[in-house]
Amino acid sequence: MLKKSDKEYRKRRRKRGKRKKLPAWSIVPILGAVVLVSFGLSKIFGENAKAVTFHVVEVRRESVKESFNTSGTVVSGKSKTFYSPVNAPVKENRARVGEAVKKGDKLIVFDTANLDRENRTSQLNTLSAKYTNQDAKEQSGRAAESMEKAKKQEKAVISELKSQIKKKESEIKKLKKTAQEAAGKSKENMRKVSELQKKMADNLDSQSTCKTKRENAERQLENMGDTAPDIEQTKEQLVKEAEDATNEIGRLEREYRALEQELKKLGGDADSAAPGGSSSAAQALEQAKQELKSLKSSLTQAENSRQTGADTRLTDAQLKNMKVSENIAQLAELTTEELLKKGKEGIKAEFDGIIADVKAQEGSDAVQGGELFTLVSNRDVGVELEVSAGDFEKLVPGGEAAVTIGRHNYQGTLESVNKIALENEKGNPVIGARVRIDNPDDDICIGVSAKINMTVAEKKDVLCLPNKVINTASDGEFVYIIQDGTVEKRKVEVGIMSTSMSEIVSGVKEGDQIVSDMSDSIKEGMKATAIKAADEDGSETKK
Repeated sequence: MLKKSDKEYRKRRRKRGKRKKLPAWSIVPILGAVVLVSFGLSKIFGENAKAVTFHVVEVRRESVKESFNTSGTVVSGKSKTFYSPVNAPVKENRARVGEAVKKGDKLIVFDTANLDRENRTSQLNTLSAKYTNQDAKEQSGRAAESMEKAKKQEKAVISELKSQIKKKESEIKKLKKTAQEAAGKSKENMRKVSELQKKMADNLDSQSTCKTKRENAERQLENMGDTAPDIEQTKEQLVKEAEDATNEIGRLEREYRALEQELKKLGGDADSAAPGGSSSAAQALEQAKQELKSLKSSLTQAENSRQTGADTRLTDAQLKNMKVSENIAQLAELTTEELLKKGKEGIKAEFDGIIADVKAQEGSDAVQGGELFTLVSNRDVGVELEVSAGDFEKLVPGGEAAVTIGRHNYQGTLESVNKIALENEKGNPVIGARVRIDNPDDDICIGVSAKINMTVAEKKDVLCLPNKVINTASDGEFVYIIQDGTVEKRKVEVGIMSTSMSEIVSGVKEGDQIVSDMSDSIKEGMKATAIKAADEDGSETKK
């Protein structure tokens, strides 16, 4: 008895046995299709067998820094030429060309003997000017006191003369009245009396004149100062004039008394004499008039003397001139004192540096304002550059720079860039620039050549490729990328570049495999197999 499973198996077999056979006309197309499939498969497997193997690098993110290399000359940013502040011999000169000195080092020592002597002379001149001015002020004060005293005396004399003139005018009025009363005497007697009266009147005039001379001489003696020129001779002359006037007055008085006695014999008297009459009243009247005239003349002289008296006080201009003379003497003293101080101080280095030039020789005479030596700083230093005008865009003030001077390396900063390109000796346009050295030391030598490496640009975490895998064509840069086993030419945009790496701005993405083998045989579209650079364990990965 058959099992159920066996029955079903035989049933399926019978059904397959009943399928229709293919007609003869359909066999040929089927065979053709089989041949074509077989040919295609053989082509595929044949091409895989001919694929080229290339070394590749992957696009990855890194930091890239673009640098610019050049060279220049080490220069000092601070230079000072020292000049002599004094006229003095150079006792010691410790400055030597090329030697390094420290701030505060005493380099020039002066011989200050002459300066010390000139300072003492200036001090004495200042004292002399002060004493001269003081003496002039004291002399002026004494003269002013004498003048004031003389003015008081003149005022008293003028007041007394005015009083005497008033009294004399009153006396003349009375005498005129008396003379008129005595006009009745005889003509002959009157003639004689008139003659005597005339002589007496002349006598009185002479007496008045002599008295005036004596008074003037005595007044001049009283007002004469001690400092008048030829004082002794003048005093002697005035005393003689006063004595002569006194003697002459005595003689005239004796003569007048004799005339008076003679007049009395004629029956007249001096008091009744008057012009046109025989009494002495006329004579007295005439004498009174002469005395009045003399008094008025004395008053005029006294008033004129008071009005024209010289002012002995010092003027404002004189006082200012004295002040100026003292100031000049004091300034001269300060100048010599300051020069002496500077001479004793000598010349010290004002900053750390190197002696670049020496003019003054030890033992020579330094002239004020003359050049002594030149000091350049070895702390404020830099490198002067001449950069091709085509590289101007790489000079960014404030950028960092690495400075190499001989065997020593320093940090620097691009300090300045000129705003004009000038032709160098070869006729090429160049731009001047200066790099400041930020960490100078004693090993720096001024005037030597220095190498400069400046950072132009820097970016972090950007897509990068080695410079050697980037190709350049007339229409830009490109790389060969292996994409799905096939070489593809891909245009890329390059950013900043270092000496080995370049930033890739566009054209590829992170992880893309870029052919690093540079060969003329590489063609776009060819089959390729990628081999990455060796891993850390030394194995290579094929893809």
